[in-house]
Amino acid sequence: MADDGLKLELNQALSERLKEAADAAGRPVDAFAAELIADGLDGDWAESYARFAEYKRTGEYLDAPAVMETFRKTVAACVRAQRS
Repeated sequence: MADDGLKLELNQALSERLKEAADAAGRPVDAFAAELIADGLDGDWAESYARFAEYKRTGEYLDAPAVMETFRKTVAACVRAQRS
């Protein structure tokens, strides 16, 4: 970290995925990876932190498959309503 940067090591499978994605985007791998990380960090994490704090407090969590099923049903109902 001579330039106060960070060096990451990726496993082979993730490294290959990253290289393929960077190639498809026509970008150098290191620049593409840095952009992905920056984009991920730029999001609003407040809700995620609040949900995690609530989980730590109560032990209760949202079951992802159940949430997605509810979401799909809601979307399907909206689509049906718009077609009517």
